[in-house]
Amino acid sequence: MNLEEQENQPKTANEAASPTAELERKTTAELFAATLVGEYDDDSAWDAVGVLRMRGTLEVFELATRYCASQDPKERARGLSVLAQLGAGKSDADRPFIDDCVSTAIAHLRDSDEEAIRCAAWALSHLGTKQAVLSLIELKSHVDPEVRQAVACCIELRKHPEAVPILVALTDDTNEVVRDWATFALGTGDVEEGGNWRYPDSTEIREAFRRRLDDSYEEARREAIWGLARRRDPVGLKLLLNHPESEERWNGDTDAAEEVLGMRPETPLEELCAGLRQLLA
Repeated sequence: MNLEEQENQPKTANEAASPTAELERKTTAELFAATLVGEYDDDSAWDAVGVLRMRGTLEVFELATRYCASQDPKERARGLSVLAQLGAGKSDADRPFIDDCVSTAIAHLRDSDEEAIRCAAWALSHLGTKQAVLSLIELKSHVDPEVRQAVACCIELRKHPEAVPILVALTDDTNEVVRDWATFALGTGDVEEGGNWRYPDSTEIREAFRRRLDDSYEEARREAIWGLARRRDPVGLKLLLNHPESEERWNGDTDAAEEVLGMRPETPLEELCAGLRQLLA
């Protein structure tokens, strides 16, 4: 059989199986070994990390912990990345070894390797316990922008009393991605008040959004517009109205308009624009 004939042969069931299905058949040790193959950001390595997180067994936890104690910085980083979302797919109450994962991540904030420190910060961001959030708050001015991004992305941070000043400061970060995520978190983060959920609102928050309206990073600009519009700020509503009527409309523009107006998904564009005009009037 020549090469062309081989390539045209129908695949067997095993050959057609997804990469994830193939990884799921591997032992835990084999999966950890797969995380070390190739470059750090290779998809195949992260696929193996994902399967280990979902597996979430005592064996996975113990081997990840041993990796975290390795002399090899790449192994430490991989171990931390597995612990970051160990038991993924389970409720917070059912996620295994969460306190131990947090303690390990906190210890590696002092790691000698920059990538391991980043992984430790992201682990705390994902784990989101009270102690994890307190440790993240101390990193809000860290020299590494990816560490600051981990702070901005922490969902549980939004519930902390210091969340607003921390996120406001990060919306002015020198790194565009950090600014974008902080603006997103400030714009969409909600707080409970009297049994109801609402967006936090203040002069400080709106001024933070207005500073981003001239941001060189378009994603941050859009998040600022949507944040203002959700609070029915006239400036945000006017800018939001301009976007659905232009060729530069993003899906987020439509989503924000539907949210502000309380309209169903896939509401016709004409209705959204009419509703925004009515609010402005």
